[in-house]
Amino acid sequence: MTARQRLPVARTMLAVAAVAFGLILIQGCAQDGHDDSEHGQHGAGEPFTEPQSYAAAVNVIHAQLEKIERLIAARQLDKVHAEAAIIRDVAETMAQLALKTDSGVPREAVKEINLTATDLAAKFGPIDEAGDSGDLAGTQRVYDEMVALFETLEKHVGPESGHADDDDHDDDDDDHDDDDDD
Repeated sequence: MTARQRLPVARTMLAVAAVAFGLILIQGCAQDGHDDSEHGQHGAGEPFTEPQSYAAAVNVIHAQLEKIERLIAARQLDKVHAEAAIIRDVAETMAQLALKTDSGVPREAVKEINLTATDLAAKFGPIDEAGDSGDLAGTQRVYDEMVALFETLEKHVGPESGHADDDDHDDDDDDHDDDDDD
């Protein structure tokens, strides 16, 4: 076989090796964790926009926790995955959002936010596993842990940040009493 004849064979072998390597990488990534396409993308087709502020991120996580709570109550544990995936993705951005100059988050709180958000993101695997296996008690336990972590993140939202819960409290009757005195 001449050098000219070996060149196409070498190119073909190189192409086959590249394809095989690519397939190995794809398979390895899929085995590292859950592939979101396995259960559908975030929120079963609902569009997801990444929050641009710390307060918005807290609001997104709060909304997702409420959805998970409703799914647990309805015993639709297999649907917890999509909601928990959004929490994981948002939690992974929390420290960066807290560092923004207009976040309203004190610099000394960023370390706690980073550690807490990392712990919250890590709850994705356990809640997904519990939900997929139909383990109601396990799903509820992980959910409760997620809520406790969320409360730590929530406490760092400043009043000027526009956090939705600031407007939802019904125990602010003092403001209404002042209006009655006028």
